[in-house]
Amino acid sequence: MYEEFYGLKERPFNLVPDPEYLYLSPQHKLAKAYLEYGISQRVGFVVLTGEVGAGKTTLIKAIIKVYGGNHRLGVLYQTSVGAEDLLELLLTEFEVRGRFTSRAARLAAFNQFLLAAYARKESVVLLVDEAQNLGPEALEELRLLSNLQAGKDPLLQVILVGQPSLRDKLKHPSLRQLAQRIAVHYHLRPLERRETKEYILFRLHRAGGSGIFQESALERIYEYTLGVPRRINALCDLALVAGFAEGRHEIDAEFIDTVVGAQGGSLEAEEDEDRPSLETPAAAVQTLESGSGNNHLKKELLDLSGRLTRLEGLVLEISNHLLPLITDLLSKIEVKTPVVPLASEAADQIDSEEAAVVRSENEPTQAKAWWSRFFR
Repeated sequence: MYEEFYGLKERPFNLVPDPEYLYLSPQHKLAKAYLEYGISQRVGFVVLTGEVGAGKTTLIKAIIKVYGGNHRLGVLYQTSVGAEDLLELLLTEFEVRGRFTSRAARLAAFNQFLLAAYARKESVVLLVDEAQNLGPEALEELRLLSNLQAGKDPLLQVILVGQPSLRDKLKHPSLRQLAQRIAVHYHLRPLERRETKEYILFRLHRAGGSGIFQESALERIYEYTLGVPRRINALCDLALVAGFAEGRHEIDAEFIDTVVGAQGGSLEAEEDEDRPSLETPAAAVQTLESGSGNNHLKKELLDLSGRLTRLEGLVLEISNHLLPLITDLLSKIEVKTPVVPLASEAADQIDSEEAAVVRSENEPTQAKAWWSRFFR
């Protein structure tokens, strides 16, 4: 939509995880190193956690792209399953074919698959995305499946990837043995202010663009997103769409505020009610960051800012709908003038012309920010 306008070869801020756009901040480099270490050294269990949208899935896809050859990788994205279905999912993922009528038969088939892979000098690695959805029984099932060893090497390596709640789940008393087998655990945090700017510029450069977001816009994007990559992608993509609609080749902080205000707030539920969201203007963000303050006052400010944003959008929406209707209605009204003597026709004509000039000067113009309705 906007790629040609900004000189881009593709959309740089797509929400679909793409390993080609993996920005390796210092912590992402370390997380990647831990994952690679776990795979290459057959350490058993590795756990990677992070907030929603922190870039975990993108990191996983980058690992999958790199590791091939002597590594047999399987990925589980559907994790809302019980322990009784987990083994069958693994057989399907690793393409172990056969008709297995009992758990014992499925377990024997999976073990045979692991031994055959080891004989071919292949490492079998299972990546479990959204692992926080697995119950304690399913997690314990994974531990039991990884017990089979050849010498000192486990035949199945498991990488659990999930949200912070996964860490709490692994502390369950029934999972003590699993927790003891976790060789590496790393937690991804949101990007810092400097990293957020580098992230945006990196993705723009990868797509063939530069110089679109001004420094003030980069600052404002961090204030709204707090360094969460998925939020950054969403806001930058919307800003590019709106900038294209307005014919803007450069985007500044004020325009970012306008784009956020046109959305009427974020649909994302906030886990921390004191954390600024996409409907919090920069001024309120700075106020909240300046000190601890009063929690009640913070809530009131956030609520008020959200209401003002929605009210502004409502007024703009009403204006955009009513003004064209009023203009059209006025243009259809027929003014009937009485028949006057011929001597006064010239004067009436002058009066009519003057009235036409006044009417044309008073006709409402089309609102510039028409694209704001697109986001609502």
